Amino acid sequence: MSNQALVSLEHISKSFPGVKALNDISIDFLPGRVHVLLGENGAGKSTIIKVISGVYQADEGNLLLRGVKEKFTNTRESLAKGISIIHQELSVISDLTIAENIFLGREPKTAFKTIDKKRMNQETAKLLESLDLKLNPNTYIRRLTNGDKQMVEIARAVSQNSSMVIMDEPTSSLSEKEVAALFKVINSLRADGVAIIYISHRLKEIRAIGDDITILRDGNVVLTTPLSEITEEEMVNKMVGREMTQFYFRAENAIKDEIVLDVKGLSRKGVFHDISFQLKRGEILGVAGLIGAGRTEVMRAIFGADPIDAGSIQLYGEPFQPKSVDDAVSAGIGLVPEDRRGQGLLLDKDVALNTTLASLFVKSNKGLIDFDWEKTASEEYVVKMRTKTPSIRQRIKNLSGGNQQKVVIARWLLAGSKILILDEPTRGIDVNAKAEIYNLMKEFVEAGCSIIMVSSDLPEILGVADRVMVMREGTVSGFLDISEASEEKIMGLSSLGGNK
Repeated sequence: MSNQALVSLEHISKSFPGVKALNDISIDFLPGRVHVLLGENGAGKSTIIKVISGVYQADEGNLLLRGVKEKFTNTRESLAKGISIIHQELSVISDLTIAENIFLGREPKTAFKTIDKKRMNQETAKLLESLDLKLNPNTYIRRLTNGDKQMVEIARAVSQNSSMVIMDEPTSSLSEKEVAALFKVINSLRADGVAIIYISHRLKEIRAIGDDITILRDGNVVLTTPLSEITEEEMVNKMVGREMTQFYFRAENAIKDEIVLDVKGLSRKGVFHDISFQLKRGEILGVAGLIGAGRTEVMRAIFGADPIDAGSIQLYGEPFQPKSVDDAVSAGIGLVPEDRRGQGLLLDKDVALNTTLASLFVKSNKGLIDFDWEKTASEEYVVKMRTKTPSIRQRIKNLSGGNQQKVVIARWLLAGSKILILDEPTRGIDVNAKAEIYNLMKEFVEAGCSIIMVSSDLPEILGVADRVMVMREGTVSGFLDISEASEEKIMGLSSLGGNK
């Protein structure tokens, strides 16, 4: 393998109004190696990959491709030079098929210059098979789970035969099985001499797949080193600039003697079947399972977002039949969705509105928004949640993922929710923000409230949950008390099933 860098950044700096996003960044990315970028949200990782791909142009410094200076002005130019990106935020098009998404803009043509759909579907089928994906190339994207959409993004990047593939949080929506399939692809790309930039907040997987690591803090390179020469504890300390004494937080003295939610035989044809479980006051119930197991769909049904065909729900001992989301909100149930940008936030609106959204009607005066209340309440929760934002009038899309998630959680705390359903609550956010959210969860249940936490991150479930409900193919395959739970037992129930 060549020792010459495929891509080099030489003294790159980039500023935005009031913020120096990158300060004198120099990094070499070598062919056949997986180079991890690690840092808190806002550390500069996304800005680096946007400079490399042509979304941004550096204010100072040089970008070199195989030793030759380049200045990409858009992503088409970088893609033409062999640089492809798997974005954290999904960029697939819902109303196109899987095959159409993968070959968008480079569709194979027949002799008559029309799109060769047969060849496109055949090549897509081979590509999906190489990723162990049992998907039909003609399936529309809108019918896929978030995990499958992410795998289509990955398939599209792999299909472009690039010399560099940038992966921004590629596993954030994936199950353990899909992560294993992705790692298989990465190892194949590495063997073919492809340079890979890998961004993730999951330290365990960084250790498993990475060769080199650059740690960033506040737009500066703190350290670049082979991964074999740094421990996970050192990674975290370098990233946050201080020693972290605690990461997971488990509730203490939370009273768990009252059943607040009792679900019996919940079913929806073709989606989930005979789902039964109980949630106690002061409890965090973890929900695990492979992508497509039906976890998110069950939570949406309880929240009144999707209908059910059979089964019953009791809330605090009384029958509960939510016909809409409003019914659930009025009953004190809040949902933090898996896709926070697509389903949980009004991206073009400010922090204040996103914080108070679930409470505006209750606090309105004859149908008019009480702007004084909105200002006071949102400012209070910015302080409570330690949300990093210039002001409550900042557009929510300009905040980091962790701070966006804090705003979504704040919305339900402000609305007085007693039961929180958290679907992948720490997806795509850094370790410091994760620790803060775990602490908020601890305080929430210690106050007598309850949480259902859906997560594909097994260390997270083992770190904060009291019990684990495992789902498989739309059914409950088993329950584990946290004292007996392990990654192996959870994966066994997820893939093989078990006894309820």
